[in-house]
Amino acid sequence: MDRIGLIEGFDQAKVRETLNVMLRDKGHEFQELAKTLNIPVTTDDWQVIVLKFCLDFEDCLKIWTDSEEPNSIKNTKCMTIMREIAKGKKNFSEIINMQNVAQTLFSEFHETYKRIG
Repeated sequence: MDRIGLIEGFDQAKVRETLNVMLRDKGHEFQELAKTLNIPVTTDDWQVIVLKFCLDFEDCLKIWTDSEEPNSIKNTKCMTIMREIAKGKKNFSEIINMQNVAQTLFSEFHETYKRIG
């Protein structure tokens, strides 16, 4: 199954190319986040799942910073995302580190996607 369609609002071919470019430089970050989210790297298109998670995290960040108006569905989704990031962590530093990884990946995605455009 090609999960690239999960990344909505973007051209699928460009998303795939962007992801391939990102994996060369940020492969470790993808693996680190996959481990945190309990996504086996043997899963087909596990990188797409991680990228989708990062883009969902970006949406949450917009809500938390009042850049976007929340609704009950988005609030629930954001709480779920935070629970996934925090699961098994012992302190806030570990949680913040994973948030930073997710932010780095979604920022890099947008920059690389524009460059490929």
